[in-house]
Amino acid sequence: MKADYFISIKYLFSRTKYNLVAFISKFSIIVLIIAYFSFLTILSVFSGLEDYSLTFSRSFDPDIKIEPINKNYISDTKIDSLLSNFKGIEKYSKVVKGNVVVQSDGKTEYAELYGVDNSFHEVINIDSIISIGRYPVLNNQEALTSYSLASNLDLVLFNSSGIFEIFSVNPSYPELALNPIGNTRRFVSSGIFNPRNEANENLIIADIKTARKLFAMGDKTSSEILIKSEKSIKSAAFLKENLSNYRVRTHKELNESLYKIMNSEKLIVSLIMLLIVFVSNFNVIASTVMLIVEKESDIKTMKAIGMSKKKIKSIFFKHNLLLNFIGGIIGIALSIIIVCAQLKFSFFRIPGLDIGYPVSLNVANIFFVLITVIITGVCSAYISSLIVKKLN
Repeated sequence: MKADYFISIKYLFSRTKYNLVAFISKFSIIVLIIAYFSFLTILSVFSGLEDYSLTFSRSFDPDIKIEPINKNYISDTKIDSLLSNFKGIEKYSKVVKGNVVVQSDGKTEYAELYGVDNSFHEVINIDSIISIGRYPVLNNQEALTSYSLASNLDLVLFNSSGIFEIFSVNPSYPELALNPIGNTRRFVSSGIFNPRNEANENLIIADIKTARKLFAMGDKTSSEILIKSEKSIKSAAFLKENLSNYRVRTHKELNESLYKIMNSEKLIVSLIMLLIVFVSNFNVIASTVMLIVEKESDIKTMKAIGMSKKKIKSIFFKHNLLLNFIGGIIGIALSIIIVCAQLKFSFFRIPGLDIGYPVSLNVANIFFVLITVIITGVCSAYISSLIVKKLN
């Protein structure tokens, strides 16, 4: 072991002449442990909240969505062959959307109908927002209703009280009677879900074939196409290139404001935590400076035996760096333990909800904090070692 390494480690663990220097050194390590522990823990909490928010947004937003630009509907059969042959797309689902009137036991409500096919359940994480009941059997006149609609119509699941009628006013049907037979359908509610948007939003999810008949649409006609793809950015680029007449958006583009808010909040918190870490390093600088002053006689002895000033600076540089690395590594390790414990046992829970507070142990966050430890440690060590120059 080189002399500067040996002496820096010796100064780290040996007793000093003044108890105050040893106390400040230990205190500075504790402060760094708390700072880095808080830094990684807060980043893990924000990552958990981000994952939770995005999981919730996937209840209606897919990895990629294709929508018409000028027309109300998609009727190009070219899309089917394009989606079926492209390897980057795992599943895709066609959706028909339209406004309907809903009646049940003398009560009337306006709602938006989502006609979906059998692949919808695989593309969209709809189960995450179903609070009561189950996903409907689409070809069995079952439908999924939003909480506000079920509450306004007093619907009961799998019961005659849960039967309701849907009809649309469409120019393709004759308007000789109040409810033309051609555009009226009866459903029974199989489940209730909480929509992501406003609490009073009335939504119905039913079979796409029924929706097409209600809105007098052809079998190859859809309002939008929802796509599941692991490589959504690459797939979206391919689709945008081949479907110039349609609007193709990724999940991030569909939730642009949500991503911006989360990134802004994470950036602000990261800057605040970086400031706290830099302030915490002043304790380390102070303890190193006090150690240099205390060891002035040792420095003179080292000079006398031929040690260069560069080597002497290196001793205190490495001493300061060791203090930073010890505080950083212990802080990061404690944070990882706490986050893993929260993921497994959910010690901390969201008030009013029976779910654990969301956290996520992200490798990028750990790497970012480690880089912070290295950069702040080097800067702190360099500043404190400059004091050696001022000693004779």
